[in-house]
Amino acid sequence: METYDIYFRDEQDSANKGFNLKDKEKAIRMAEDMLAEKKGYVKDFPGGIISVIDKSTKEEVWSKPIPKN
Repeated sequence: METYDIYFRDEQDSANKGFNLKDKEKAIRMAEDMLAEKKGYVKDFPGGIISVIDKSTKEEVWSKPIPKN
């Protein structure tokens, strides 16, 4: 079964939310909302990347840069 989590990374560090979301589109919407609202770890990773990862394959299924400001 596919499950997805939201990851944050930059050149120094990485973190993830620990989600086990079963719907890829829902995970992407949540990540986009976090990015738009600067919630979650977005504030901790300016200039980094926010990604949705398939936890079973470790494949990145969506990603966007996190603005520095």
